[in-house]
Amino acid sequence: MKKITTASKSQLRLRFIACIYAIVYVITLPSIYGVLPSYSSYYSLGQEWYALATSAVALGMWLHRDIKWSIPAYALVGVALFNYIDYYMIHHILAIIFFTSSTYIMYKDKRYGRFGDVSITWYILLALPGGIFWFEAIQALLITGFHISYVRRLWRVRSEKE
Repeated sequence: MKKITTASKSQLRLRFIACIYAIVYVITLPSIYGVLPSYSSYYSLGQEWYALATSAVALGMWLHRDIKWSIPAYALVGVALFNYIDYYMIHHILAIIFFTSSTYIMYKDKRYGRFGDVSITWYILLALPGGIFWFEAIQALLITGFHISYVRRLWRVRSEKE
């Protein structure tokens, strides 16, 4: 039996908007302020807006409505709330949890596991000088691409149902 989505059109639109917001977030910060060592470095430019903007990206993960994404979402909120200046160790542990759990979820996915495969290949950037920023940017775009793929799939299922 085929599983039918219970997401309404407005919920799917909101999820899609959250995905677009994540893309805008990833592109806008370096476009305005230049490339810094990592996305966490943007915290020093504006603490309040950084925490709010990053938490809004995490909200998009909750909108995905899959319990698996709650761990990365909570970890991302923690990354936003525990800045890298005052809470160095907590911040970085939460960032590791966010990226590794996101990669694991994508890798284990039956429909879009290719996102996990691609995500794993980019971990090599962590070993390169200046690679953390590019690792974070690419991973954020992969995670967003994964979510967009699901929104599009749910939209098609919803359209077929009607």
